[in-house]
Amino acid sequence: MTSTVDPISLPQRAASNDTEIDREALASLLVEIARNVDPDYRARFHGVPTADPRMETLRQLLVGREISELSRVTQLLDEPEQLAAAVGGVLPSAAARAPHAQLGEALAPAVERAVQRSIQKSPRTLTDILYPVFLPAIRKSIGEKIDQTFQSLNETLRHIFTWHGLKWRFEAWRTGASFSEVVLKHSLVYRVEHVFLINRNSGLLIAHVTADNATSEDPQLISSMLSAIQDFVKDSFNEKEQSGLDTIRFGELRLWSEVGPFATLVAVIRGNPPEELHEIVRDVLLRIHDECSQALEQFDGDSSQLAGIETQLQTCVELKQEDSNQGFPWLVVAAVLLVLIPAGGWLFLSWQSGQRWQAYVSRLETQPGIIVAQQTARGGQFYIAGLRDPLAA
Repeated sequence: MTSTVDPISLPQRAASNDTEIDREALASLLVEIARNVDPDYRARFHGVPTADPRMETLRQLLVGREISELSRVTQLLDEPEQLAAAVGGVLPSAAARAPHAQLGEALAPAVERAVQRSIQKSPRTLTDILYPVFLPAIRKSIGEKIDQTFQSLNETLRHIFTWHGLKWRFEAWRTGASFSEVVLKHSLVYRVEHVFLINRNSGLLIAHVTADNATSEDPQLISSMLSAIQDFVKDSFNEKEQSGLDTIRFGELRLWSEVGPFATLVAVIRGNPPEELHEIVRDVLLRIHDECSQALEQFDGDSSQLAGIETQLQTCVELKQEDSNQGFPWLVVAAVLLVLIPAGGWLFLSWQSGQRWQAYVSRLETQPGIIVAQQTARGGQFYIAGLRDPLAA
């Protein structure tokens, strides 16, 4: 005996849990299927026939939501415009959450190709973008080069005709360096006493290094005052450039400042430093930004993440050229005297011999009947030629 089962119409109810499955409808359907399963069909098909409409209803109850979501995603992937809109909506937040190193490595090739195409297409655009950035740096570099040239020229003219100048010219010839470089090396006396690394935005002191036997007040107070002076100058003269004070001079002290993206490096120098020191200080600041740019940008007063920065600053403090403490160069004077005394004696003897010869020639010319026609000196010997009257008394 076989039984026929009519399809069950389930009431439309709201989902009672997060999976959006109507539990009451699902339970009723399962009970109905269990009650109306025909034993003959079960024996013949080893289960409920797949064409049974109740199975479709069961499928909709169990995985209907997943089927709908899968269809929507499939349609989204098939439509490039919809996919681009969906990715564009989440791309900013995904880029913000991604690790900086991985994001940079992933975007670097695409950005490089885009920049290359942009430069090839419109070089003028890149020039207009970089012009405000490079112009102050170029102007500053040219100014430093001019100051360096004048400084070298002044020191060269001061020592060109002195004993030191002769000695330094020999050193320049021996080492292959220019004479002006040797003059600046020996004539400029300076000492880097303090180096301050100051945060550009807050004016907080990041690190401070002091030379031996150098005295100063509170470093934090000094950095705050330097930041206040720079802000005062910018506000007073309505300066818009992202730069700062280059040089402050007070007596024998000079404050040289190099400005970076996130920090400013200030070197306190006593004496007359060479202009090349600007480049050395600037290189130290660039290395610090290359190694600790993220920590400098996020600096809030805690220097624990910048522990190794004082080692870089210490290289600036070690740049010093102080007065020479050597005594009188007795060895040099003795060597010079050993050369000058024999040379002077030889010159004196030569002069004395010449004077005696001239006196002899003068007396000979006064003798009657003798005419001196020629006198020469060859190989240390003197020769005379002339005429003599044998009838002269």
